Amino acid sequence: MSGSIIPAAQVDILVFGAAGPDLRGLRQHLGERLDGEIRGLHVTAKTVGIGMPVSGGAAAKRVFQLLPKAVIHLSTCGIYPGVPEYRPHDVLVANAYRLLDHTVASGRASFPEPMVTELSPNPMLTAGLSAIGPRTTGAAIGTPLASTTDDALAADALRRTGCHAENLEAFSVAHACSLAEIPFTSVLGATHVVGSRGREDWRQFERQATIAAAEVVITWIVNGAPGLPHG
Repeated sequence: MSGSIIPAAQVDILVFGAAGPDLRGLRQHLGERLDGEIRGLHVTAKTVGIGMPVSGGAAAKRVFQLLPKAVIHLSTCGIYPGVPEYRPHDVLVANAYRLLDHTVASGRASFPEPMVTELSPNPMLTAGLSAIGPRTTGAAIGTPLASTTDDALAADALRRTGCHAENLEAFSVAHACSLAEIPFTSVLGATHVVGSRGREDWRQFERQATIAAAEVVITWIVNGAPGLPHG
């Protein structure tokens, strides 16, 4: 049927990036169309846009269109001050998602109680991906509406939220997958310490961080994609 949203072939793994550069590390494996087969699994990658206002809707559209077995959100992240032992190009795999507003965290505002502010990724996906490589670890990811640039807010984020890092699309992508009941997690390359120097450091480390995160995903697939739902 012309215009059908039903995929021609089952997508096993749908990878989301905010923008094209997030997915650069997949191109040598999937080609320029970012769609192909790796170890017998159909993998396709799509962009969803930058920030919560656009990424959630775009992710939901793609998830319901393609109905993958699992979703991996592939991107970069900033590490909050005070989190020990992180360095650029480390890879974080989400083990929790939290909607982040610094005025809420400081007690000056509140989320309405029915509002969803925390989500959990699929534990089997998270465990399988976290086991890839010595510099890959599970971590709670915070999603603010805008990048945190104030050093005082950044310095207090770990204590107030329990999050190790922030990414602007993680929560909205996770929410789209949760609505569709599709297993999901995020794989994020560390680029900078959150705060006033964050943007400058992000520019320096972004490219290699996206490649490091993609290598974790590819290695996981080549190793048999442990934790990927079957059937």
